Amino acid sequence: MNCATVKEWMPHYIEGTLSPEMELNLRLHIEACPGCSSWLEEARALSALWNEMEAGLETPEPWDFPDITNDVMEHIGQLEAGRRERAVRATAARRRTAPGTSWMHYGVAVGLTFLLLQFGVFENLAYGITEINGQMSTSVTAWFNAQGSHK
Repeated sequence: MNCATVKEWMPHYIEGTLSPEMELNLRLHIEACPGCSSWLEEARALSALWNEMEAGLETPEPWDFPDITNDVMEHIGQLEAGRRERAVRATAARRRTAPGTSWMHYGVAVGLTFLLLQFGVFENLAYGITEINGQMSTSVTAWFNAQGSHK
């Protein structure tokens, strides 16, 4: 048996709640080990001190604590009512403005797109993109050709 096991079972050894075989094994180890022997002495002294304290305590009379349950529950109710009121106000305001705002944005976007199409803003867009694409491919081809000649 090792010291860790003995220290683990020491409270049961002091109380006398171990089986006779286990108690014998612990006692043999404690007699052979000075560290566990001093541990047992300290544990017994602490146990005696604890028992003295418990014996010296009188059964206290019930204390008269004020009942604050009703006050606390009333305060919780007020907090909850305030939270609900704030939540309803915020939700109602959001319901009133959010859908109208989103439809208004879509309406403005559609109207602007229609106006731009009517005025021909996008008429030369395809030509401009083709022109830019051609210039880019010419410059990239020239750059690659220049890089190839340096090698």
